[in-house]
Amino acid sequence: MALDSVLPDIDIRSIRDELGLSQSELAEQAGISTRALQSYEQGWRKSPQAVERMVLLLLIAIRHGTLFGKHMCWETENCNLAIRERCVAYRTRQGHLCWFLTGTLCRGNRLKSWAAKKAACGQCKFMHLLLTSE
Repeated sequence: MALDSVLPDIDIRSIRDELGLSQSELAEQAGISTRALQSYEQGWRKSPQAVERMVLLLLIAIRHGTLFGKHMCWETENCNLAIRERCVAYRTRQGHLCWFLTGTLCRGNRLKSWAAKKAACGQCKFMHLLLTSE
């Protein structure tokens, strides 16, 4: 699945299909009801930010398996020390979770919304790395 097809508009159905999960299985793993998942997939309701993040986390973790934790965003992005020191992913040494942990921060800059963060992630070479299988 190419990055452009995932971000900024996350297609939960495509991700679920790739993961080989039923609606009830993905709903259980994402901590939501099956009915809610159905409504997101059918476009009846917009999926909340927390659900989109959880589904992306499942996708990336399954694609990378045990190697998931080896990726460090600050290395891929060559962030300077000032940016690193403001970043929760760097401070917690969870670089593989940069996009997940940093809320609306991106490379030390606060973005206005999750939509803006997804757009920034869509242009990020680190996110491209995470969304490709190894």
